[in-house]
Amino acid sequence: MRNADVPMFDVMEIFTSFFDAIAVLMALVLMFSVLHRGRRARVRNKVIMGGMFAFAIVVSMSDPIVLPQNAGFLDMRVLLVGTAAGLLGPLAGAISLLTASIYTVIMVGVGALVGVLGVVIAFGMGLIWYNYVRKRDIAAWKKSLVLGGLLSLQVLTIFVKPIDMWTMMFLDYAPYIVATNFIGSLIINHLLSGELSFLSEAEASKIDANTDHLTGLLNRRGLKLVYPNVLRSVDETKGQALLYFDVDKFKVTNDSFGHAVGDDVLRHVVTCVASNLRQKDTFVRLGGDEFVVVLPEIDIDEARAIGERCRSAVANSGFGVACQVVPISISVGAVWAETPSRIDTLLEIADKALYSAKGKGRNTVVFIGPKHTRVPVAA
Repeated sequence: MRNADVPMFDVMEIFTSFFDAIAVLMALVLMFSVLHRGRRARVRNKVIMGGMFAFAIVVSMSDPIVLPQNAGFLDMRVLLVGTAAGLLGPLAGAISLLTASIYTVIMVGVGALVGVLGVVIAFGMGLIWYNYVRKRDIAAWKKSLVLGGLLSLQVLTIFVKPIDMWTMMFLDYAPYIVATNFIGSLIINHLLSGELSFLSEAEASKIDANTDHLTGLLNRRGLKLVYPNVLRSVDETKGQALLYFDVDKFKVTNDSFGHAVGDDVLRHVVTCVASNLRQKDTFVRLGGDEFVVVLPEIDIDEARAIGERCRSAVANSGFGVACQVVPISISVGAVWAETPSRIDTLLEIADKALYSAKGKGRNTVVFIGPKHTRVPVAA
C-alpha cells in the first residue's frame, strides 16, 4: 500500500493511481472490442464488460493510498463502479459493485461500511445518469461532467466518519475525489463511448441489412443468417414446418388503391399473422407480398392449426379503404419435415404447395405432409 505520512496527500501519487486504473480499463476495452466483433449475445457482452471493470477495480484496490489519521483508503473503485453503471447499465454496474463491495470487506473487515456505502452511492448515481442523462441531446462532455458530479456525491460518506474528522476530510480528501471523478468521467466516457458508438453503428448496420423496412420483419438475407440457429433448436421428436404465403390478388388491390394502401395491406396482414405465431417462430418477408414463417419444434397437427389460424385471422379481419371494406385473404403453402432440413429445399416444396393453394381458389392452406418431405438433412 502507498503510505501517507503527512495530512496532505501526494498529488502525483493520487493521479498515478488514477491513471493506472484508467490504463488497465482501456486495455480491457480494446480486448472487449475484439470480442464484440465476434457474434456474441448482447447480455454476454455486458457480463464480459462488467468483468473487465471488476478487474480494473481489483487492480486499483490492490494498491490503494492510505489516508492519514486512519481516515481509510483512496482508490478508483467509486469512479469505476459509477462509470460501469452509467455507460453500460445495471448488469455491468452490478458486477462492478459486487466486486468492489466484496473486496472492500476483505480489505477493511468490520469497518468497511463507509467504503461499501461509497460504491453503492456511485452505483445509484450511475444508474440515474444511465436512465435520465445518457440519451439526452446535449454535448458529450457536458454529460460527462454531469456524471462526474453525480459520482462526487460519494463525499457525503464523510458524514459517516467521526465528527472530528469532517474538516480534515473535506479539506484534504474531498477535492481529490471530486477531481478524479470529473476527470475520470470525461476520459472514460470519451474513450468507451467512442468504442461503443462504433460497435452500435456496426450492429445497427447489420440489423438494417437483414431487416425489411416496411414491415420490420427479417428479409431473405436475414432468414439465411438466422436459419442455422433455428436448425439447432429443432427437437427431432417433433420436427419443423414452414409456411409460405402471399396475399391473394394483391396486384389488383395495389393498382386499384395505390401503393400506399398496398403497403398498409401488407402491414395489416403481418399484424394478423404475427398474433397467431409462437414466440420462437421466425417470420420473414421474402419480397413483394411473399412471406415465410419457420416453425421449429412442432408436430404436424400443431403446424396445420397455426397455418389455418393465420389464414382465418387475415380473412376475417377486414380492411377499410375509402369508407369501404376490402376483402383480404392469403393463400398458404406449407410443408412439415421430420428432420432438420435445408431452407432452400423447404422453400421449394412449400412453393409447390402454395401454387396448389392458388389452384384451389385461394384463401386456403395446402399442407404437404411427411410422406412428401423426405428432404435432405441440413449439414
